Amino acid sequence: MSSLWHEIGQYLSVWYTSRAAGLTAYLLLFVAVSAGLLQGSSFAKGKRKAVISLIHQWCGWFGLLFGMVHGLVLMFDDYIHYSIWNILIPFTAPYKPVLTGLGTITLYLFLIIMLSSDMMKKVGKKVWRAIHFLALPTYGMALMHGMLLGTDVRSTPIFWMYIVTATITFVLLFARIFLFKKPAARKPATSKPTATA
Repeated sequence: MSSLWHEIGQYLSVWYTSRAAGLTAYLLLFVAVSAGLLQGSSFAKGKRKAVISLIHQWCGWFGLLFGMVHGLVLMFDDYIHYSIWNILIPFTAPYKPVLTGLGTITLYLFLIIMLSSDMMKKVGKKVWRAIHFLALPTYGMALMHGMLLGTDVRSTPIFWMYIVTATITFVLLFARIFLFKKPAARKPATSKPTATA
């Protein structure tokens, strides 16, 4: 089995593949979270609302896919020698286990959020909403994982990519809480008083 990993590793650049998949997963998670926050705004009306909803959903699933590639491709690394258990069990990695574990937990939370959205009718809207509140802590952990563990952050464009995306996310969160208007509750219909003779 180890010889198979070695042969595959000769044809794939594990380091670059993992980095590219990780950055792609982060950016897709950023777009998914941003689209989710925008759904409560006046901008998300009519056709735009449907487009934003699709972006929110598809970026979430593709972000999860690239996140899985980011972790699993490390099994082909001949330098650090990750096992499948190092990848699947948080805080057991041979390299920076705490920060690597954050990435693993991010992936699991991301999976729970996406599955709960697809099963909203089964789990109920209250449970779905409670699980969906995990989206921002999950994004925060992905940000920490990328900025504190990723060697790409030493590159100025990648560093500023993290700063700009984080700023946009927190501005949208602020706007969602304090600026976006919540839909007014409908008043129950009242019958008009009838004239009495």
